[in-house]
Amino acid sequence: MQNTRNAALLLVLILALLAGCTAPAVAPAAPAGGQEAPGVQPADAAAQPQATGGQVVIAPGQPIRIGGSFALTGPIPDPGKDIRQAAEIAIDDLNAAGGVNGFLFELVAEDGACSGDQGTVVGNKFAADPTIVAVTGGTCSGETFGLKPILLNARIPFVSPSATNPAVTGPDCDVCNRVALSDALQGVVDADFVFNQLGLTKVAVMHDNSDYGKGLAEIFQNAFIELGGEVTHFEGVQVGDTDFRAALARIGASQPELIFFGGYSTEAALITQQMKETPGLENAKFMSDDGAYTQQYLQAAGSAAEGAYMSFVAGDQQADKLAAFTEAYVAKFGVEPSQLGPFHGQSYDSVMLIADAIKRVAEVDSNGNLVIDREALIAAIRATEGLEGITGTLTCNEIGECGAGGVQIFVVENGEFKQVAGFGL
Repeated sequence: MQNTRNAALLLVLILALLAGCTAPAVAPAAPAGGQEAPGVQPADAAAQPQATGGQVVIAPGQPIRIGGSFALTGPIPDPGKDIRQAAEIAIDDLNAAGGVNGFLFELVAEDGACSGDQGTVVGNKFAADPTIVAVTGGTCSGETFGLKPILLNARIPFVSPSATNPAVTGPDCDVCNRVALSDALQGVVDADFVFNQLGLTKVAVMHDNSDYGKGLAEIFQNAFIELGGEVTHFEGVQVGDTDFRAALARIGASQPELIFFGGYSTEAALITQQMKETPGLENAKFMSDDGAYTQQYLQAAGSAAEGAYMSFVAGDQQADKLAAFTEAYVAKFGVEPSQLGPFHGQSYDSVMLIADAIKRVAEVDSNGNLVIDREALIAAIRATEGLEGITGTLTCNEIGECGAGGVQIFVVENGEFKQVAGFGL
């Protein structure tokens, strides 16, 4: 169902909120050793691709190596696993099609753990490895902020499938790109849905103090106030907390009609359960974001999830491409991708976007080597236009926003997510 709110108002709010977003401080890169992903056989070091100035020179028989930063541990291991596995399907498809001039691709997977500190570790590994041509990732915004300054300094472009904080991209970073849509859109659409579609005017906002969760909560809060709503509380908790009763008791005293939570599945599920036993919140509704739009949330929250709302920054999915991808995914991994997480389409498309740019700039020299100029690749990714992916038609703008689609809103009914609204789809 299309969101009927005036699109112009939403865009004005989005632009206003974007103007207040600032990027995190840039930390200097530190060298560190690289590590092969599990299951990847290391090639002979003498024959590995080599960096020559601003170029990666790949000898015949050696792979085009794309790094991946995936949240395989931390607060969202299932979505992180889904994102990694989707990237592997993309690599399989690229290689089945012959790669680039006969040179095949290889995914070098690392665990970014949905953490800024671990993102820094992974970024240093990739920066110290002259064979890494580009990176898909990070999964989470904080993790990506750890990667960002290091990859910028190393001139290694990245395309994130799922980091949605507005400051992930910007005019200060020409290597920074994503196919996920920005929280600047999601937060405003969520606020508009609560105020104009649900007709609620009094809410409380909670967040997990992560770059992702707090950033989205702030956007929601500001947009809701702009619409004329009242925000009774803005409460920060921590990833890994399990008892939210004290914060919920403070919130319950004001009897808000809804709690909006910026964060991930586990904390969202516990808040959903505990608010049901909190005076003043027995009848309050709950809403969260793409970080909690998972099977993990449904399983952890159980019956308390009924009636909860979730948003997801969705692509305008192409049915035929999605069906072929899903068939390959199930054949390889034995599970439907939707059982693990929602960002598999974006992950597949992030790898395909990188590969498409490599095809446009790579050249074979007189010795049969594949030569990829790093600056040319950075420019080619940013110049992507009209690339047909699973999530829609991908075109990158001047700051690296490449995503297609819009925002979907879901409600939990009978233990499943049911779409009830959408914006920009």
